[in-house]
Amino acid sequence: MTSEEYIKLYQKFLEGKCNADEVRQLFDYKDDFKLVSVKEELGDEELKAKIQSRIQDELHPVRKRSVKMWYAYAAAAIILVTAGLFFFANNYNSQPSVSDKTLANADGKSIDANSNAPILTLADGSTIALDEKGSGLLTNEAGTEIRKVTNGELAYDTPEQLANNTNSLNKISIPRGSTYKVTLADGTKVWLNAASSLSYPSAFNGSERVVSLVGEAYFEVAKNAKKPFKVKMNDTEVQVLGTHFNISAYEDDNDIKTTLMEGSVKLRHLGTEKLLVPGQQAIAKEQSSDILIKKAGAQEVLAWKNGYFLFKDNSIREVMSQVARWYKLQVVYQDKIDGKHFGGIYDKSKKLEELLKGLEATGLVRFKVEEGNSSEERRVVVME
Repeated sequence: MTSEEYIKLYQKFLEGKCNADEVRQLFDYKDDFKLVSVKEELGDEELKAKIQSRIQDELHPVRKRSVKMWYAYAAAAIILVTAGLFFFANNYNSQPSVSDKTLANADGKSIDANSNAPILTLADGSTIALDEKGSGLLTNEAGTEIRKVTNGELAYDTPEQLANNTNSLNKISIPRGSTYKVTLADGTKVWLNAASSLSYPSAFNGSERVVSLVGEAYFEVAKNAKKPFKVKMNDTEVQVLGTHFNISAYEDDNDIKTTLMEGSVKLRHLGTEKLLVPGQQAIAKEQSSDILIKKAGAQEVLAWKNGYFLFKDNSIREVMSQVARWYKLQVVYQDKIDGKHFGGIYDKSKKLEELLKGLEATGLVRFKVEEGNSSEERRVVVME
């Protein structure tokens, strides 16, 4: 793959137009991709300045720019790729980064997203640690068979003659640092992000299918015109018949974001209703009946489901909020860091310290990792 082909593919990725094979190709080439000729032509400071200038133009366009010029600056930016990381930043300054020692555990080991077991809570209050169970039948609840299938997912199977006699409420809770997929009794597929939980009946009876979400999930709803599917989050409700959409409703966020990929959904929030079409995102504000509608890119919204972080002009607080959920961190802000925004992609299977080094390379922030008695007590201090 030539440098120009790689840049074109990366631009296509940011626009949300890559298919699954192209995304894999992008990541397959990332570790070996080098543009030494561009680096040799520019000193480090000039390189950073040109990258920053290009980003500022992208964020605040004042004139028409040629595609050729974009490729030149993007090629320079790609030099900053290390171990699958590409980060750029808004409001660049020359603040030096901290030493490698700061970005390691106290014992010098690399920091990983150590996965804990997702927990299934049954109607009687008993729990099952899903990572500790092999494939096969987990339990039979009022005629509904709950299985862990060969790919590690959770699936429900209710005989049709028993469906209307079952009213058992289950809950699946996903810890920080994990994701999980569950197929509900009606065939609806749900992918759950880290630090999320979904409550749902083991079989859907009555005139509608209702589930409750805390955190983030992507839904592929099985079509059933006679039974609308509803997702509830406190004062907000999303209603569909059959469609694909993503909801982010973390308790520590002020907004509930619903992004539609396919079909249509109706959003209700504090007396306000909005109908979405594919490619739109609805943002429901806490303690306000307003619902903001805007365009949203599928790659950015579904990056978590596909195994990577994707930031596009996100604040450091927004970035670290996602990082904290995945790497099980407590984040402390030591200095005033508002107004600094970042963009980039990062493979979530990689180490935390590599991600932090990439953010530090922008010159906007520094980090200090402090170990606790457990992984959940680990802290990252964010500094200027």
